Amino acid sequence: MATVNKKIAMEIIANRGRYADDPLVHQVVKYQNAWGGESWAILYEQDCLNNRYAPSEYVRSPEVVWSLE
Repeated sequence: MATVNKKIAMEIIANRGRYADDPLVHQVVKYQNAWGGESWAILYEQDCLNNRYAPSEYVRSPEVVWSLE
């Protein structure tokens, strides 16, 4: 999993989970971070299995914006 900016997240969504030669992305999640800012995360297959972006003090209001079909 990685935190990316909105521009990269939108590029990954537009390319259906592909970005350069990185592994295939399975989800893009938007959330509010602990400091009140908007953050974007990309999740790979293993991250989805572990529910890496469940709500916590650091991940507030997570929303799956895109999922691999």
